[in-house]
Amino acid sequence: MSTKIAVLESRWHSPSNGIERNTTVRPLFEFLSDIHFGTHHAFEYEMVGTRPALDEALARLSRSRRVTVAYLGMHGNERGLHLHSGDRVSRTHLRNTLRTISAVQGARLRGLYLGSCLFGTQQLANYLLSRNISLNWIAGYREGVDFVKSTALDLLFFNTWLEVKREQPSYTEIQRIHEVADRMRVEAPGLIRTPLENGNPHCGLGFSLYVRRRGPAGGVRNLFEL
Repeated sequence: MSTKIAVLESRWHSPSNGIERNTTVRPLFEFLSDIHFGTHHAFEYEMVGTRPALDEALARLSRSRRVTVAYLGMHGNERGLHLHSGDRVSRTHLRNTLRTISAVQGARLRGLYLGSCLFGTQQLANYLLSRNISLNWIAGYREGVDFVKSTALDLLFFNTWLEVKREQPSYTEIQRIHEVADRMRVEAPGLIRTPLENGNPHCGLGFSLYVRRRGPAGGVRNLFEL
């Protein structure tokens, strides 16, 4: 049995900056794996420090029967993702990597979760999902986020995704992600919205969940915006 989740993480703190910490999201996914499957080993995990390492791991894991969703845990901003080697992954590079993955027979990647600050914008989702890639959905944060609050929301999201997967095994991935969004709108509206929408600068992470918009106009829609 498998969660179908692959976690690719870069170091959050660099010794060169005088910070000696091994902060990691790995225990979060070990917890979920244990709760749902009775083992810490029902997900894939790799540490990636360079752009080629990220590309190789993402491509290889996307061909695995154990993976349909990739979680990228690393620093980011509006311009891209940042790895601890100093490499930056621009939206163009990410798009090209995903297009290459999708062109390979056997690629099973259906969801991409960006566990980073500021990169999960509608502009990015529209740029990626309008291209010929296999993804059904992209999730991420539009704001600079607090690590503890965002990790709590990550936990809620993937726990809900796994619950729906267990409760509704006949659902397609797009049906599953709509159900996840419906439940999270009820359970965590304060964390999902932006601080401006909350009217409180200390609440809200600007979390978004994008799917392709139906109809000839194309584009994407955020399932948390009714």
